[in-house]
Amino acid sequence: MQNEAAVFRPPLRGLAPALLLGAAGGGAVALVASLAGPEVPLIAGSLLGALAAGLSLAARHARGLRLVADEAGLRVLGCAAGSGLQARWEDVRLGFGVTMCDADGTLQRYAILADPQGRGFAFADRAGGAPCRPVTGADGRPVEVVDLGEAALLLGLVVQRTPAWHVLPESLQAAPAIPPAPTPRSTTSTATTTSASASTPTRERRFGLFAVFAKLGSKLAASAGKLGAGALKAAKTANLGWAAASAATYSLLFSWKFALAILIQLFVHEYGHVHAMRKTGMRVRGMYFVPMLGALAVTDDAFTSRRQQAYVALNGPLWGSLLALVPLGLFFLTHDPLWASIASWWALLNLFNLLPIAPLDGGRVMHAFASSYSSALGVALSMAGLAVALVLGLAAGFSIVWLVALLGAMELAGEARSRAGAHALRLLPEPARFHAPHWLYLRAAAGPPPGAPSQPAFLFALERQEKTARAVPLRGGEFARWGLAYLGLAAALVFVLWLLRSVPGASAAAGLLE
Repeated sequence: MQNEAAVFRPPLRGLAPALLLGAAGGGAVALVASLAGPEVPLIAGSLLGALAAGLSLAARHARGLRLVADEAGLRVLGCAAGSGLQARWEDVRLGFGVTMCDADGTLQRYAILADPQGRGFAFADRAGGAPCRPVTGADGRPVEVVDLGEAALLLGLVVQRTPAWHVLPESLQAAPAIPPAPTPRSTTSTATTTSASASTPTRERRFGLFAVFAKLGSKLAASAGKLGAGALKAAKTANLGWAAASAATYSLLFSWKFALAILIQLFVHEYGHVHAMRKTGMRVRGMYFVPMLGALAVTDDAFTSRRQQAYVALNGPLWGSLLALVPLGLFFLTHDPLWASIASWWALLNLFNLLPIAPLDGGRVMHAFASSYSSALGVALSMAGLAVALVLGLAAGFSIVWLVALLGAMELAGEARSRAGAHALRLLPEPARFHAPHWLYLRAAAGPPPGAPSQPAFLFALERQEKTARAVPLRGGEFARWGLAYLGLAAALVFVLWLLRSVPGASAAAGLLE
């Protein structure tokens, strides 16, 4: 996957009022339609109205003022024809200045770019603050100071690409020292070791059947001990208060037996994610239960590869599905419908999580596949998944799907904001030359004002963007392997529901698929 262009835009403003107006308009249309014909759910009309308003605002914002950076150079789009900066990297000039905010009179640092024609683009990290007074460009025309949350990344890209190392303090201009090559191991000592081991007489070891079982049993016990220790550690990180609230909610709506079964499934499902995160070296913040929404495993890291993303996403449904085999087996042994009911609802829960809707596990797998081609395709398919979720919720009457779609939209908005940063980091010719002091200096050169994220928060977000920028896409046969794993797991869960479709208590779960 070649480097994509980095697109820097001002923050999207007015989203909340637009969503409220859209929801009100959609609700009004639903009421009128219900009076004139078949009843249209008010919540469905409101959600569709809010979605239409949000998409309209997002489309207008996407066509607005923006700076595009690629391998060739910079260009400013979305402004009056002929007034936008456009230049190759070697022709870009960089300057700095200070202007004043009219609202409160505070001073704001900014950076300004100019092309050979003198057309300028001024930007600063104002953190959504008040507008600043226009500044004077190289051609003498006034230039608006654009608010860019990724101002430091744009500055870093300009410094390395133009190049303009002179704008950095002398202590930050030097290239990092190349570590000395490791000293090769002595071939003499290796030969001596090999000779010594060769001279050692080999002993034929014969194990009896009991010894083989004992060895296998010890390994299984060790593995079970590790899993138990990991599960206990995960349980300690879980928020017990929210878990108790979830249990109380499910008990009031259904029964204490159903509540216990759901909590066990949620814990095992999320522990599958936790186990996969730890196995791939990710830091796990904890496991959190949310009443009526299930549970989630939270990490402080970003995925270093799309394979890791798919692996972590599928481990949750995999562990949950394996757990569903326990009550399924007990049902065939005892013929007790209770076990069939538990197995079917556990299978349905994991099948629901495999829907290709962010932030469900299936949505993350789909994102891993699409982003291996391009991040734009990943965002586009995520938006399509949200639309499918709204249609599914409207057709099947699943209000929970709408809530999942809302969470997915919030996650998608956050990911869209970080795309420019990740793309900019991929465009750096010498990424190893920039460390935390460089980024903090560049951030200070273009702001930010009071109220902006703290330095630790800025560096934490930058670390996640760097990992996202270096994420290795799926290659060749990995698409087929992970695709078959996803489809096979979904097919197995559908088979369990079909198998139990006629059992009292389990038929309700199977009926949701009809």
